[in-house]
Amino acid sequence: MTAADLVEIAEISGPTLSPDGTRIIFRVARPSLEKGETRLEWYVGAVDGTPPQLAADGGLARIDGAGLVSDQTPVWDPDSRGFRFLAYREGAATIWHWRDGSGAREEVRNDADIVDFALSADGMTLRYTVGATRAEVQEAETRAYEDGVLVDASVDLNQALAGGMIDDGERIMLRFPGPWFDRKRILWDAPRRAVEVAATPAAGHSPTIFEAAPTRVSQGSRVVSANGAIATVQREAASARLTITHQNHGTITCKAPACRSPKMLAAAWRPDHDSVLLFLDAGSAREDVWEWRVGSPTARKVTTTDGALRLSDRPLRCAIARDAMLCIEARPLIPPRLVRIMVETGDRSILFEPNAALARRVDAHVMPLELRGGYSAIFLRPRHMKGPVPVVVQNYHCAGFLKGGTGEELPMLPLAEHGIAVLCIDPFRGPPGSGQEGTYELARTVIASAIAELAKSNLVDPAKVGIAGFSHSSGVALWALRNGGGFAAATIGTGQISPHYFWTNAVPDRGFEAMLKDYWNIGDPDKDPGRWKIASAVDDVSAIDTPILMQLPDAEAPWTAEFHTKLKRAGKPAELVVYADELHNKYQPRHKRAVYERNLDWFRFWLTGEEDPAPGKSTQYERWRHYRAGQSLPVPAR
Repeated sequence: MTAADLVEIAEISGPTLSPDGTRIIFRVARPSLEKGETRLEWYVGAVDGTPPQLAADGGLARIDGAGLVSDQTPVWDPDSRGFRFLAYREGAATIWHWRDGSGAREEVRNDADIVDFALSADGMTLRYTVGATRAEVQEAETRAYEDGVLVDASVDLNQALAGGMIDDGERIMLRFPGPWFDRKRILWDAPRRAVEVAATPAAGHSPTIFEAAPTRVSQGSRVVSANGAIATVQREAASARLTITHQNHGTITCKAPACRSPKMLAAAWRPDHDSVLLFLDAGSAREDVWEWRVGSPTARKVTTTDGALRLSDRPLRCAIARDAMLCIEARPLIPPRLVRIMVETGDRSILFEPNAALARRVDAHVMPLELRGGYSAIFLRPRHMKGPVPVVVQNYHCAGFLKGGTGEELPMLPLAEHGIAVLCIDPFRGPPGSGQEGTYELARTVIASAIAELAKSNLVDPAKVGIAGFSHSSGVALWALRNGGGFAAATIGTGQISPHYFWTNAVPDRGFEAMLKDYWNIGDPDKDPGRWKIASAVDDVSAIDTPILMQLPDAEAPWTAEFHTKLKRAGKPAELVVYADELHNKYQPRHKRAVYERNLDWFRFWLTGEEDPAPGKSTQYERWRHYRAGQSLPVPAR
């Protein structure tokens, strides 16, 4: 199992049921190290289990402002014989239309990229939305480059002003749309306009008043059946309540224990049945699915699914047909695939498995854990090793296949192949009002307790524990290093809070200060130095002796420059590697491979003493051996 294997895993998303309930479409994203890009494909399959077929080339993947592949829900034709989608090809985002027997063709192109679209209820008219034209965007970028950039709340001074992201081989300029660190292309806020056109094959149709096709929420806290019955989920801290409201028959409340569980995430009507499917959080992105027949005193467990977190801005993992659920499934040792789960029996069959060859090579053992405080965890261990082994801890979501956790940077399965276990713990919820500091401290103590329990069971070596962090968990990792965590090695993948972080982001009118106050209860560094000494590690380097590798996007590296320089000047074993044109989540396939490989080398070196004999890595290991011997780069005179 190599870093290249992990980078090039095919990801599946957006299973969407046809209006007649007999077919399904879904998207596959395929990263390529050779081409340095990710391309998309659309597949069409049948609910009856007929293997899906490739329908259309989806073009180049668009990367969102956080560095993730943008999701999309396709739109079926009313007759279930075709669908539409947005594709980015030849430098333009346009609408494509696939039909049975004729394949896919470009249907609508505009001088601006198409942002979204809708189909009318009769299937005769398309309404799509556009903003600034491509020519206007290019002109704005040229003008900003030649005339200089006026710094306001939208400008990121930590990112290259000439462009901070690669899009279809070109560097593009980004801007902040709000207080967080999502980014959009320059002129993202240009006025939007809606355009209506006749939808093929309705040649000659003259659009009148646009009436959008009805949309029905298939899963959620309020879902409506085909006959108008409403299922409503009300959640409280320690319980939930599921009620069914019929227009003429009053309200029915479910008394089954599953309906009252505080872990209920969503409900869905089962088509052509008077029953509701309930989705309950089972930890680490798993969901237990129950069926409740309306009016029954009990509910029946159907199955457990795994593969992705349920997020409001992401497509659902399962489409629900009359007798089956069609789910994108990924388990800790099973890479993404499409499965068909019969609702009555729970029987599973595999419909589409793009990573089958990789799945056959996985060789590790995994076990779910329940930790102190009700936290869930996954413990990945080398299959054939006995006794205590080194372990690397990551506390953030490990949804589905263990390709690297949130951010996809920790090479979990390759680590296991090299005799190093991985403990991935669900994210922590600090005490009410405790903010980041309370969450970090809780994480530190729970991690310490988990390692102690695993060591007591003779599963891990407490003297050989590493910690890895990305985004929120990178702050947890650094907090643990500052507060006597006892770790033998550490890696982080994102920038860290610092005074520089504040001053380059707290431009008035952005809302950044309010966000930071909410998370850290902290003011600006001049007025609140005491809180900054707690929040930031820049004045706490003397407390850190753990070897630390920081692999950061160039957009976040400046936040961490002072911390890194102080570590080096103090003779600490630290390295900072920066990747150009990267965002919060590193999206370029070759960068992702480099991050995986260097993190693998780092933990092997510090936890097992192993070195990769590849000739190109000799300089790397020469530096690391100096660190280990206490002979880091020369410390200048003070």
